[in-house]
Amino acid sequence: MSESQVSVIIVTYNSEAVIGDCVRPLSRQDGIELIVLDNASADRTLAVIAEEAPDAVVVRNEENVGFARGVNRAARHARGRAILLLNPDARISPRDVLALATIFDESPEVGIVAPTLTQPAGRLQIREGGRRPNVVSVFNHFSGLSRLSHRHPRFEGLYLLHTHDFATRELDWVSGACMMVRKQTWDELGGLTERWFMYAEDLEFCLRTRQHGMRIIMSAEQTGTHVVGGSTGPNASKRPNPAWVINLYDLYKWKMAQNRVQSLVWKASVAAGLLSRSVAFYMKSLGSPERSVLWRSESHKFLWYTRSLLAQSSRIDEVTA
Repeated sequence: MSESQVSVIIVTYNSEAVIGDCVRPLSRQDGIELIVLDNASADRTLAVIAEEAPDAVVVRNEENVGFARGVNRAARHARGRAILLLNPDARISPRDVLALATIFDESPEVGIVAPTLTQPAGRLQIREGGRRPNVVSVFNHFSGLSRLSHRHPRFEGLYLLHTHDFATRELDWVSGACMMVRKQTWDELGGLTERWFMYAEDLEFCLRTRQHGMRIIMSAEQTGTHVVGGSTGPNASKRPNPAWVINLYDLYKWKMAQNRVQSLVWKASVAAGLLSRSVAFYMKSLGSPERSVLWRSESHKFLWYTRSLLAQSSRIDEVTA
């Protein structure tokens, strides 16, 4: 596939601060087609794109339609044999883009590939991929048992951890922040679900890909960076957005839960984990006066996530499609 085109799809919304660093390395590169869909940005996002990537195909929405709808619309313009979904706050070199694409030629059973991502601006200790979000994996992750997974793979959780050595391997899902999909697989599955405005659609697509009989690979040889949270612009709401956990729960009820008991166990496991983190951050604030504001902010954030999740209905018949 090295001689074929990879279509890189980027959905922007008030991404002026980050989009230049994202598109600049990929502009005017042989074998790479840049497609940017802008969700009605009110800042200089489009001007920066014009300056840094004049070869990009720009699709403009008159309103913010969210991530999945934006990606699906942009993908209709894609001419490559592979599609790379890339967040505006993510970075990857053109060399790694093309190297990822060659995996499809070498392994016809692979439908999705992703690089290993680092988060240089954050404190996250998780890799952007892992195990399907069943009761066991979410319990392992939110209880902290996943820290033992380098010795006992049975403890692997929803996310893999940066603290463990990593080699190229097959996973159940990888993040849509930087995810390459075989174009044939994309077309056969009909793109991303538009069930949610943002969050969980990449994980749901990965689940469908595996059900379709295709493998998902995270490569240790190709790397990228993800400045988590940088793609919504400086004017984004400062209030924590619980959509990631609400949508994850909705996904579990929609695609995985067989009865309400399983639904309740899942919610209880995640809520307990979120609440324990809220308590842990509050205790840190008491023991570290110089950073008390930071730790109390983190405590309030995880408490808000817990409350938001517990407010969701556990009835699976409301969401089963």
